[in-house]
Amino acid sequence: MKKVLLVIFLFLSASTSRAILPLPYSLDAVEESPQVWQEELRPKDVRAYNELFTASQLREMELPNFDNSQGVLGYQSDTFAVPQELRSRVDFWKKIYTQYTSTQALLHDSEYLGIVYDVVDISDLISDENIPYRKRMRSVSRFLKAKKEVIQAQLRQLQALSATPVEIPVDLFPLFKKFESIPDKDKFKAAANRVRAQVGQRDRIVQGFLYGGRYYSKMMDIFAHEKLPKELTRLTLVESAFNLSARSKVGASGVWQFMRSTGKFFLRINRSVDERNDPLAATWAAAQFLRQNYDALGSWPLAVTAYNHGREGMARAVRQLATTNLPDIIRNYKARTFGFASSNFFSEFLAVLEVEREYRKFFGKLLVDPPLQFEEYLIADNSKLDTIAEGCKVKREILTALNPAFTDWVISGRGFVPKGYSVKVPPESLAQCKSGLKVGGLINPARTTRSG
Repeated sequence: MKKVLLVIFLFLSASTSRAILPLPYSLDAVEESPQVWQEELRPKDVRAYNELFTASQLREMELPNFDNSQGVLGYQSDTFAVPQELRSRVDFWKKIYTQYTSTQALLHDSEYLGIVYDVVDISDLISDENIPYRKRMRSVSRFLKAKKEVIQAQLRQLQALSATPVEIPVDLFPLFKKFESIPDKDKFKAAANRVRAQVGQRDRIVQGFLYGGRYYSKMMDIFAHEKLPKELTRLTLVESAFNLSARSKVGASGVWQFMRSTGKFFLRINRSVDERNDPLAATWAAAQFLRQNYDALGSWPLAVTAYNHGREGMARAVRQLATTNLPDIIRNYKARTFGFASSNFFSEFLAVLEVEREYRKFFGKLLVDPPLQFEEYLIADNSKLDTIAEGCKVKREILTALNPAFTDWVISGRGFVPKGYSVKVPPESLAQCKSGLKVGGLINPARTTRSG
């Protein structure tokens, strides 16, 4: 299975559709490919961001203003309404985002998402921070694999007894009842191959809203400038739960989870700077990428799904089925790479939108970080981070937090911030940068075009 996944990832990276790797992952993904897992927020990142904000600066989260009234590409009033055919999927993901935390895992049917076999506590397996994160995840995977095998054995037993229901043991009758509305005579045998584990995301989503408070206003301005629906900025919650340190061993990075092979078409990615990790720079890239998807596919449900599955893959599905209706494609399209993640990606996005609209019902009062305030200063020469910090009279930790595209090579002091890079600095530090550094130039942070 690991070899198969590797082949798939290489194929997706090489394809002209340039699919994006999705996060957060189910435990199935870890079980099959342990190297693919979201990193925790690194301690040094936490310290850096704590330099920017204090608890007293937190503010209550406001409902977003998704005003798409000014010529937005392909937008109708019902563009992101939940189709009735996807309602059960959306409701499942709403529960994942609001009822269950990352210390819980659901064992469920991957086709009939309303069939939940068990909810298990995994807190003991993930709480020991002395154990490396991926090792803890592998322990969780082994635990859940054993749980899945028990359920699969029960389902196979029910299949063997399905012709004589009176012989079903009492302890298996609740499981039998879960399938009473499904007419397939081999339904238990089929279900045994669909048992899946999904970790809860309530705490991750709350954290995502917290960090998103710093960026979402500017991100929506970027999408508005590009004439794209501002709701699409919430794909970052589906991709990474807005984890500012989201990384995967196969190469996806940042809140938009761009693969290097995709990001290089839109962003600067080199030894000094990886703009995939700058939420704003990556938002410009995501807007271009999503526009390309829409131009090729003609609808936002398809374009959003293509963000996960790949543009060519969705175009192939449309050709094969002669339909652009996503629910029909989900129901009827059969392809090795169009699995659970791809078929549920748009439903996860719709669920996130509903959760945000109804957040008070699920979370009560939510406090989020205030929007980042900064100016940008163009560096005239290759410069060490300490040199910029000293010239601007800014703590290097604040520069690191404001400029998440800096790589470890720069942050460690071994490398240089490259000439021509626009460094974000606190607004009050701009005058000092002008006098303390060789003049490069002021970049207006409200500019409406991408540079370089």
